[in-house]
Amino acid sequence: MKQGRYKKLVQAGVMLITVALAVTACGGKDQADSQGSGDAGANSGPLQLSMMLPTYNAEQMPADSSVLAALEEKTNTKLTVSWVPSTTYTDKLSATVASGELPKTFVALEPKASFIVNAARSGMFWEVGPYLKSYPNLSKMSDIVLKNVSIDGKVYGVYRERDLARFGLMIRKDWLTNLGLQEPKNLDELYTVLKAFATGDPDKNGKQDTLGLAVGMQGSNIAGFKDILVYMGGPNEWELKDGKLVPAHMTEAYLETLKFYKKLYEEKIINQDFAIVQDGRAVMYKGQAGLWIDNMLDSKNIEDNIKKVDPNAKIQLLNRISGPKGERTRAGAGFLGMYVIPKTSVKTEAELKQILSYFDKVSGKDIQNMMKYGIEGKQYTIENGSYKPNPDLKIKSEITDGNQFMILQDQVVNYGTELEKLSTKLFQDNATFAVPNPAASFISNTETEKGKELSKIISDATVKFIMGSLSDSEWKATVDKWLQSGGSKIMEEFNAEYAKIAK
Repeated sequence: MKQGRYKKLVQAGVMLITVALAVTACGGKDQADSQGSGDAGANSGPLQLSMMLPTYNAEQMPADSSVLAALEEKTNTKLTVSWVPSTTYTDKLSATVASGELPKTFVALEPKASFIVNAARSGMFWEVGPYLKSYPNLSKMSDIVLKNVSIDGKVYGVYRERDLARFGLMIRKDWLTNLGLQEPKNLDELYTVLKAFATGDPDKNGKQDTLGLAVGMQGSNIAGFKDILVYMGGPNEWELKDGKLVPAHMTEAYLETLKFYKKLYEEKIINQDFAIVQDGRAVMYKGQAGLWIDNMLDSKNIEDNIKKVDPNAKIQLLNRISGPKGERTRAGAGFLGMYVIPKTSVKTEAELKQILSYFDKVSGKDIQNMMKYGIEGKQYTIENGSYKPNPDLKIKSEITDGNQFMILQDQVVNYGTELEKLSTKLFQDNATFAVPNPAASFISNTETEKGKELSKIISDATVKFIMGSLSDSEWKATVDKWLQSGGSKIMEEFNAEYAKIAK
């Protein structure tokens, strides 16, 4: 959408709201908020709401989508949506924020991007944190996730919920059965199972050609490493120790995790080419390994692919592994972007409350499921409790990117397989004992400028240590190099931020 058009939409929206408020003031009675949010901004007349969203599909949701029309009707809103391809979204958003010609709300996929942080600090966006408690659905937002999206301790947007802790083990249940093994419950049992997978004959083909753990690189991170670190009693990215924040790689648990992975590598329990494998799931797909550690949503896809080479394959999900500090799992961010409301487009608190009321309604059960699946009887039907999508491409297109409108997803019905339903159940269980990143809400200018460069120092050394080409003393020298290259400044800045909050 061009900047001039944004400006006209904003002006039109303000005029319509002004007229609506004037009519109300002349004797009309406020329309009751269907969510019962009291004084949380319910007003008469449809809210004119322009927004900018990313699309992940070649064909965007049509303007005459029946789902979009139903969303407008249920929320008493007239939506004007500007779709931008996800591949160019952040660049487009950065330019749009710089211009000041903004829609009334937009999704910031990276809430800690420097241009978002600087704009928030300059007063460009509404601080919504104090308002959330006034809305029945938005008031249920996670305190952990709100801290994760905060800037200088303030919440400048409504985050789009994702499960807080999705990580766990996807293990070959048929291999456990073939070897007479039980599901591992602690680190010692986990090692025993992995060793048996690699040295026994779990696939019953008469050959010793299997691995325990599938490993690959996810960017600069080793798949599963952060999870094993937390099982080992280590931190999730940063550790709060004696009132100070310390990065994970400077903890004793990190060194112990390095040694654990080195042992797995030396004993050929993991794939020897892990450092050049971009997607470790491919090792699982080939039926070569017995365990993958990552987002448990992968489980169905992994099982489906393994069945192509072994029809008897069966994946089981495990989420509780006990270590020195008991059962632990790492928390993720808990969100995928957040809706931000600019003060340049939304001038009054009354209009802000209307928009928050819209977000609250979108977070109700019926609308959550509608934006996930579409309209029952049109985009899908339920037959004997099973979800059946409509195969008509035109009708299916009407729900394209519907999840981009979603805020909370806590009441979405899972129509998936037993494995998919189990993953949802385990996500909920994980949230009860997940270890958060205590530095997630803090911003370090040095980390923003040099973070990738500094992370590479640690990630390269981590791989070398596991492969046996880096000694303990050389690892310590690497940590010193990280500190001297800007790491100490990052620690200083994070701890300064923590000190403000601690007060």
